[in-house]
Amino acid sequence: MQLQPKKLLLNTKQPFGLWFLLLASLLFSMGTTAITVHFSAYLHSIANPSQEGITPQILSINFNLYTNLFLYSASGFIGGFLGYSIGYRRSVIIGILYGFVSLILLSLNNLSLIGFSGYIIAIGLVIPNLFTTLSFLYTQDDPRRHAGFTLMYMTTVCGAALSLTISSTFASNLSYQTWFILMALTSLIGVLIFLAGGIYLNRNISVIDGIEPKYTPSTYSVIFILVVLSALVNFLLQRLLILKIVIVVLAVIAISIMLIYAYLEKDTNQRKRNYVLLILLALSIFFWFADKNITTIFLHYLQLFSHNYGFFNIKNPSADFFFEANIGLVLVIGFVSAILWNKNKHTQHMKRLIRLFSLAILLTSIACALLFFSFLSQSMHQFVTTGNYLLTLTLMLNSIAKILLLPLYYAIVGKLSPRKYEAIVMGFFFIISAAIGVAALSFNKMTLMPTDLIRTYQSLSCLYGILSILGTLFAISAYMLAKFIYYSKKNG
Repeated sequence: MQLQPKKLLLNTKQPFGLWFLLLASLLFSMGTTAITVHFSAYLHSIANPSQEGITPQILSINFNLYTNLFLYSASGFIGGFLGYSIGYRRSVIIGILYGFVSLILLSLNNLSLIGFSGYIIAIGLVIPNLFTTLSFLYTQDDPRRHAGFTLMYMTTVCGAALSLTISSTFASNLSYQTWFILMALTSLIGVLIFLAGGIYLNRNISVIDGIEPKYTPSTYSVIFILVVLSALVNFLLQRLLILKIVIVVLAVIAISIMLIYAYLEKDTNQRKRNYVLLILLALSIFFWFADKNITTIFLHYLQLFSHNYGFFNIKNPSADFFFEANIGLVLVIGFVSAILWNKNKHTQHMKRLIRLFSLAILLTSIACALLFFSFLSQSMHQFVTTGNYLLTLTLMLNSIAKILLLPLYYAIVGKLSPRKYEAIVMGFFFIISAAIGVAALSFNKMTLMPTDLIRTYQSLSCLYGILSILGTLFAISAYMLAKFIYYSKKNG
């Protein structure tokens, strides 16, 4: 009697430390969303011509737009280096506590801008190091990491949803100041949960790689550095042109360092990983640029579509609209995606990842094509109601692309990065994303002309037509890359 080979049992049980990270991320995300959505309106509500620090120039800045496009991402660059220097978990703890204090300061009228600057630094310190802590719960080739990052992304969106729900429910009863203090308390609970999971997080980091920070400065030294950085951000927020130049220069430096490191790496396996990481960066640049342009369109919805065609109430769409419309899709698709990735095998793993990247970029390309048709129809005064429906469909497609791509994007950055420098590489990808946001903002400033909507529609239709074509080419290139990897492994 011939015995049948035993079926390979996959380890689909997620590390227990993941659940502490998810809860901490959920609570921290609530405060992040509160700032992103409400800070601009808060500044206008407390504006006083005689008040020091809040100038007409500051009031003219759309902080909702700037934080979405590049402010939070740019601060991730700082967080990556601090995480490498003082340790990933310690960076998360200090970052959340620093955010707690910044939220308290933000609720005080005279200190609102410095509080906002401090919170930007806090987010930059927390996010890349939270991702790095999550990454170290897995070995580099563990397929479960993609499910873990998908759950993390879903948790972040759930935190944003809770924040918006609570905010809209109690809008008439809670002042901005009270709201920010509540979010500060929420962040405090988040850091306590993170501390409670310390033993489960430390176990994996120390056993797998034994990576320790280069040096461990005192907490007072770290806080002093954060205060200096917050003051610097506060200064740059009043000189946005300099801030944008600094972000672009840092992004160029980051790309240059990645190229040099990939060339000088002596370990053959890591050199291959570095090259794949650079290919991932090249493919993601288009996605980030298209996504940030789409984000800008929805944050400028009322400015571009100031007529009520019966689909939206003119008083309702706001910065919240972009967040609210994504929640259902993210939860459903993200949950299914996490289950599928949790059972993924090592066989043809990279091929499947790149194909999924190809699909996400193709969906973004289709979203850009719909925006092209929408703006073209608006410029010709045709299908105006259809154009509004197409905008909603665009948002849905972009949401699907993001839930498919973003968790895998950061999971693969951790998978391919040198373990020792993982937080720094995470920071590099954040600053490059911020630089792309600066570029997207510059393009939109050239095309968004409130006094001449017809020309605006024509310019935007041209922009999204080009993005649609480029996206299709990138999607085909990614698919062919997956084919190439498959055949090269098959032949040897």
